Amino acid sequence: MKTLQKTLVAGALLSALPLAHAEGPHEFSANVAVTTDYIFRGISQTSEDPALSGGFDYAHESGFYAGFWASSIEFNAGTSNTASLETDYYGGYGGDLGDTGLSYDLLAIYYAYPNQNEDAGGGDYDYFEFIPSLSYSVNDMVSLGLTYAYSPDFFGEDGTGNYIGGGVDLALSQGFGASFQVGYQDVEGDKTTGPAGFSYTHWSAGISKEIGNFGFDLTYHDTDIDNTPIADSRVVFTVSSSW
Repeated sequence: MKTLQKTLVAGALLSALPLAHAEGPHEFSANVAVTTDYIFRGISQTSEDPALSGGFDYAHESGFYAGFWASSIEFNAGTSNTASLETDYYGGYGGDLGDTGLSYDLLAIYYAYPNQNEDAGGGDYDYFEFIPSLSYSVNDMVSLGLTYAYSPDFFGEDGTGNYIGGGVDLALSQGFGASFQVGYQDVEGDKTTGPAGFSYTHWSAGISKEIGNFGFDLTYHDTDIDNTPIADSRVVFTVSSSW
């Protein structure tokens, strides 16, 4: 799911349009998306290739929710430690803070890579994050978001991970929307196995359009990482739908 709630949580989640099926206080929805490149916090998860993703969600009127999301990925292609599938399991609780325009979300998510060859070394890719976030609706057109993500042992058993990100969402006319995001990721590094820590900043700007049950998104991504092509600037196009 890889997200900042709404546009940043997650994850996350390639922006599908939830068309919920309601049964009393319960809502169920599913989503599917295809994208020219799966980007997570500014870094390609597919070696700059397209990705197909989809998921299922449950939400209760109390504010509790849970879900599952999966995407094709391409880690370490051509090596013995490759992975081609990401599966995310998540749950949380969210709601509004009275009539202040503020809303909150408390998300717990487990990222799993079931076909990783762990015997090849490089550490276990699976990891957990706790992601609290806040959003503020300035008016009907403008909303602001702020998120923090903490992992006790980040991807590849690389030590503690801390992430902070913020963004602005604009609701435009004719069903168009725009978003602007920036985030900072810091990873401690694992002193036992040797990988050094690292940190970087990423940013993005995108425009989206809803047509019926379909969503179309065109987003520019970039980072301040200069030693790998998977973190270079790029424009990503995503088509999503739901039921």
